Amino acid sequence: IDLPLSAYLPQEYVADLSTRLALYQRLAKLRSLQEIKEIKEEFADRFGKLPLPVENLLYAVSIRLLADRADVQSISTEDKQIVIRMREGVKLNQAKLEAVCGQGIKLGTTQLRLDIKHLGNRWQKVLEEIIKHLSSEL
Repeated sequence: IDLPLSAYLPQEYVADLSTRLALYQRLAKLRSLQEIKEIKEEFADRFGKLPLPVENLLYAVSIRLLADRADVQSISTEDKQIVIRMREGVKLNQAKLEAVCGQGIKLGTTQLRLDIKHLGNRWQKVLEEIIKHLSSEL
């Protein structure tokens, strides 16, 4: 997953390097949205209010989990667009997706493109909604 976000644990937030590395390892092992919610609460309890890069990191982890359930091969940023590519052999149901997708989204048979410029600040919410919809279709 390659999103146009600063997503990391800042040194100012978690000063100890070994603690930061251990937290990254824990994040990589998360398998449910509930676990993400719990670690978010833990971060707030241990280190204080979450800075934006940490919020973005947790968002990226949640998108990764949802994408894995939805047979998404990759999510990347190309030419100011978010490109969602499906795993080999998975075809998108364009008729069903057209009802969910509004302007700023281009549908193909194996990929979707979200125009960041057109969607503006909504792109993260739109991406999450599309990935959730894709996972419910399977």
